[in-house]
Amino acid sequence: MVGPMKRITHSGGSFVTGNAITAALLEYTTTVADAEHSVTVDITVLEEHGETSVHTILLSQASQFDVADVGGITAEEEARRFPVPEMPQVGIRGTVEEGTGAAQTAEDFNHVMDELDAGLGQ
Repeated sequence: MVGPMKRITHSGGSFVTGNAITAALLEYTTTVADAEHSVTVDITVLEEHGETSVHTILLSQASQFDVADVGGITAEEEARRFPVPEMPQVGIRGTVEEGTGAAQTAEDFNHVMDELDAGLGQ
């Protein structure tokens, strides 16, 4: 199966990357837009000569992207060449310090924060 890759244009130029990276990046950028700080993310991009390399991009509240389809490769080749990066945690997370019930309190807190984050992104 051949599908279109994506060209992402931003204030610093443009790059071509895989569909899964693009989807993860766009979803993650909405989370960063609600945060008070910037983060960097390493993503794999297609260079002009056909090889891939890793670029570090800065995401902040001001991040804006335009996404367009470009020529495709097979889904298997895309998954191999363009792995989805791990995105840094944005926002507040509960941690377990110690004491009875601390783990449940942290889990409850994280659940509430996840629900808040999901609501703010809509």
